[in-house]
Amino acid sequence: MSYIVFIICGIVSVFLQIFLIREFVPLFHGSEFVLGIVLGHWLLSAAVANFLFQYFKKVRDFFGKSVNLFIVLIIFIILSFLFVRNINAVSSTDLAVGISLKSLFFYSLFVTFSVSFTLNLILNFLKQSFSTILYQKKVKRYVCEAVGFVIGGTVFSLFMSSVTTTVLLLIIIMLIFCNLIYLSESTIVKIFYFVLLCFSFFLIKYYAFDIEKNVTFDNNSRVNIINFSFYENIQNILMEKNGEYFFYKNGNCEFALPSPEIFDEEDFAHLPILHHTNPKNLLLIGGIKYLPSIVKYDLKKIDFIEQDLNMIQILSKNINKLNSIFEDKRIKVYPEDARLFLQTNDEKYDVILIGLDIPLNTTINKFYTYEFFKLVKEKINEDGFLALNLPGSMVYSPTLMFELNASVYGCLKETFSNVQVIPGKTNIFVASKSKMPFRLHIKKRLKRVEDETVVLSKYYVDERMDTQKTKWINFQIKKYSDRKILNKDSNQKTMLFSIMYWQSKFSPFLMNFLNLIIEYSYLIVLVAIIPFFLIKIKYSVTAFVSGASAMWLQFVCFWGFQIYVGQVYRWFGMLTALFMLGLVFGSLYSKYYQKNTALNKTFFSSEILYLLWILTFIVVIECNLLNSYYLCFLSLGVGAITGLEFAQLIKIFGIIKEGKNNVRLFFADALGGAFACYIGGAFVIPVWGITKALIFILFLKFLIFTWWQYDKKHGL
Repeated sequence: MSYIVFIICGIVSVFLQIFLIREFVPLFHGSEFVLGIVLGHWLLSAAVANFLFQYFKKVRDFFGKSVNLFIVLIIFIILSFLFVRNINAVSSTDLAVGISLKSLFFYSLFVTFSVSFTLNLILNFLKQSFSTILYQKKVKRYVCEAVGFVIGGTVFSLFMSSVTTTVLLLIIIMLIFCNLIYLSESTIVKIFYFVLLCFSFFLIKYYAFDIEKNVTFDNNSRVNIINFSFYENIQNILMEKNGEYFFYKNGNCEFALPSPEIFDEEDFAHLPILHHTNPKNLLLIGGIKYLPSIVKYDLKKIDFIEQDLNMIQILSKNINKLNSIFEDKRIKVYPEDARLFLQTNDEKYDVILIGLDIPLNTTINKFYTYEFFKLVKEKINEDGFLALNLPGSMVYSPTLMFELNASVYGCLKETFSNVQVIPGKTNIFVASKSKMPFRLHIKKRLKRVEDETVVLSKYYVDERMDTQKTKWINFQIKKYSDRKILNKDSNQKTMLFSIMYWQSKFSPFLMNFLNLIIEYSYLIVLVAIIPFFLIKIKYSVTAFVSGASAMWLQFVCFWGFQIYVGQVYRWFGMLTALFMLGLVFGSLYSKYYQKNTALNKTFFSSEILYLLWILTFIVVIECNLLNSYYLCFLSLGVGAITGLEFAQLIKIFGIIKEGKNNVRLFFADALGGAFACYIGGAFVIPVWGITKALIFILFLKFLIFTWWQYDKKHGL
């Protein structure tokens, strides 16, 4: 039964990681940077807890202390939930604006550390309490915990991705109560915890939505939250105040009525369509807010791609204007990934509109890459047009804005014969295989719908497409596009520039400093070499690189999954489960099937296998073979090789150090994982691109291999 305690702790651990990620992601507008930062905090907290535990070993009654810490953990979980939901009150920021990178880092550290440190301290206390039982049956705490990760991650991804956070946290608390019932010695106390468990279930069944709604802070307390839900682990909120409606998806405002951006919305919905002589069919990718303008045209077919069916259902149900639009028989909704739709659909379009917001995350950015534009080129007719929009300004135009625009402009120029930029508060990019129409033709076509528009007129078009403005914006963008800043699937420059442009509104100094770090980021290679000259801590450095390599490759899987498949927040649990499953297989294989094999052979063979596995990553990415199956297999393989390698390192350390405490190795391993999350997942992978990031970790692993290969001390 003691196994179950650790398995439940593993389930609680992965659920808490998912909770932290899903709550901080909307505050940073869906950016995958949150994955690196939150998981980095989690592993750093685990490293500190494991290291400090050696100073608690003289404590008596580990059993009682672990029970008390479980109560503390429940308190921290509840306080964390309340704190995150009210974080905009603490930071005085608007829900729609989000928080700064600095605030994200420190707030998430504060919340994550309290939860992760407590849970990992509990695991150490429980290990000490059950050590006799566990070692007699030859089962380690880490194996049981990993099994919990596998169960929790799989169950969440398959069955729980749309539950609210309130339900998720109440399930976590119920699991903790299960452990408390088992650990408590008094029958009365067991009954008390069982009653609390039943009460938690009662809250899930009858009051979960009310709790979810009431703990959501809004800047103006009179806002009415009509719907608060999660769909595929993405947060959806529909708010209403004084007859105004706002729909937020992972922190981004997807729809507002009446819209504060109505002029920009009409510009983008009308001007690209007016480029075509007589459009018959149109494809809109995202951007539900553009449909009211698009339906005014005499189009025979309007295909609308929106993967989040939950959003369409919520808006159609609560906003009559949209409900009537979706009754239009010309509109057909496709709830699937746009890239997959274009790859499998033979339809060709007169106009394709990318109605998505500024690409602050990979989910959006993959529709602004060179590879995507090549795909779109095949799906438009010879006289067809592609259009998208990016931030612009005719008054103050910072360098970051031009770099952002240039990264997309360069990709369009590499793909299409003609690219036109319509300058304004938002720059509209129109690309085509054929020639662009003159402004005179656009004004003539405008007469068909002019009476139904809010602002468009021939005079407005003259002002919007003024020749001098157009020449100026083209000159500025081309100046930066000459630097060949291309946005590609594996090197997402536009997303990086978008985040920096957005964050520059919070702290221009911080963004200038970050820009400087990015420019000299390759110095990380020199810094990484320094530990290899510290021979005295050879085993710790090896463990550090082992943990760093494992998490680095796992983050390549996370980023790759989001780029090539999407929905990483839903499948995060499954990818983590596969990694932990591989870890269990690798460590058990080393324990039970390599007893009679020389350690020098097994350790070096695992190092060679690791190097080959990293090379496999590089080959698969460079050959554009990544899909969900390859990524799952790669994640499983990373876990297996890491488990095999680390188990052998512990054996070697135990022999050479004659049974000396191996806490240092676990500390270094967790610290290496935190390093990979912070430096790799939240910096190097998005800044350098996936391939260069893999070459960096290949370099570190090669140094480890050569270090051990030529060191023959102690008979190894």
